Amino acid sequence: MTDFRPAGALALLLAGCGPAAEETNSLAKPEIGRVTYVVPDKADPEAASIGRSAFTELDMDRCRVIEENKEEGPYWRRRCSGPGNWRVEWSESDLRQDLTLISSDGRHADLRLSDLVAKGAFNSLGETIEWRGDDPTKPEALIVRMNVANGVEPQLPDISRLAVVRLTGSPCLVAIVEPATNQNEKARSIADGSMATCLTD
Repeated sequence: MTDFRPAGALALLLAGCGPAAEETNSLAKPEIGRVTYVVPDKADPEAASIGRSAFTELDMDRCRVIEENKEEGPYWRRRCSGPGNWRVEWSESDLRQDLTLISSDGRHADLRLSDLVAKGAFNSLGETIEWRGDDPTKPEALIVRMNVANGVEPQLPDISRLAVVRLTGSPCLVAIVEPATNQNEKARSIADGSMATCLTD
C-alpha cells in the first residue's frame, strides 16, 4: 500500500529529524504499515528536496515479528516494508538496535549500525526511515537516525546521529552525520551524491 502526501506535512520527519524533532509531534505522519511518498511543493526549496523521498515508519506493533525473546535481553527482530520491494529487518539485543536490508531478490545486507554508528554503546533507532532517489519508488539510498547513549556524560541527552546508507551495488553505510543545525540537509546531500566508499570501522 502506498500513500502520497504534500511535502509540507512531512518536511521535518527525516528519520527522527534534527534538534527540532520535538516540534514535529503535531505533524501528519505516515500511516503505519504503508510506505509514504511525498509530492513536492516546487515553490519551497526544502519541500522540493523532500520530494525525492519516501518514508517508512518503524513501529513495534505493526512491523511483523520474526523472532522474539522477552525474558533474555530482551531480544526481537521485526520486518517492515520499504519502497521498491525493499524490506528492512529491525532488531534489538541488549539495548542495542540495528537494521538489515532485504532486497527484492532476497539478498540480506547487515548494516552494522550498532557497531559503526554507536560504537557498541546503548542505542535506539529513530522512528522514521527516509528513502532517497530521483524516483523514490526506486530508492538509491536511505537515511536513518540513531540515538546513542552518551557514555562520557550519562546524565546528558543521547547523541543523535544520522546514518546514510547506499542501496546500489552492495548496500553499506557510507556516512555518519553528527548533530548540527544543518544535519538533515547534509545527510540528504550525501545520499544524493555518488556514495562510493563504504565505512568499515
